[in-house]
Amino acid sequence: MLRVYDVDPNADHSGCMNLFANAGIYILADLSSPDVSINRDSPTWDTSLYSYYTSVIDSLANYTNTLGFFSGNEVANSANTTGSSAFVKAATRDMKAYIQQKGYRTIPVGYSAADVVPIRQQLADYLNCGDQADAIDFFGDNVYEWCGDSSYTTSGYNNITEEFTDYSVPYFFAEYGCNTVQPRTFSNIPVMYGSQMNGFLTGGIVFEYFQETNDFGMILYNYSCFSCSAKTITRFGYPKW
Repeated sequence: MLRVYDVDPNADHSGCMNLFANAGIYILADLSSPDVSINRDSPTWDTSLYSYYTSVIDSLANYTNTLGFFSGNEVANSANTTGSSAFVKAATRDMKAYIQQKGYRTIPVGYSAADVVPIRQQLADYLNCGDQADAIDFFGDNVYEWCGDSSYTTSGYNNITEEFTDYSVPYFFAEYGCNTVQPRTFSNIPVMYGSQMNGFLTGGIVFEYFQETNDFGMILYNYSCFSCSAKTITRFGYPKW
């Protein structure tokens, strides 16, 4: 599965989506973009946002390997920005209704949260409460607490287990892969898929694929190598492909 953060709703995505489908790869797509999203400091849910979000749905809904959509990413990231969650919930409600109205197959709509411990459980419960037509279909958590050779308790994974063991919709790590210790060993993976968490944690998405200035990338793609017979791709921590 790949997470795509910014989708051009006016582009033809059939080429890559069909290649992904042939390889058995599913796509989770954000409905927002860096320029079109719910602003945590001055939140609104208006017709322009509605139109943009629905256009992203229209561009991907008919591909059978579209796994789901995020109605927001880290919109609330502190106690004093939690009011923005009401607008995320409105977006979730309207996008679920739009998918049904258009006659698309059922595609889940969820949320990707900043893993802010003081508000984590309350936010997850709020977005998942009430009528299911208004609630999220899954909760993604961007979790970076496990750094280097940490542990189940030091990382706080034990607290996540306590909070989400009985959560009623799928819970997963929408991002993970702390980079403050290099090289990244991903020693958290056996715990994520081990007996302590496997009963409720439905998986996770490593952040991120391409190397950028934030130094989280798994792959370095050399766009400047125009004279090469093949583009240069380096896999960090491993031999060149």
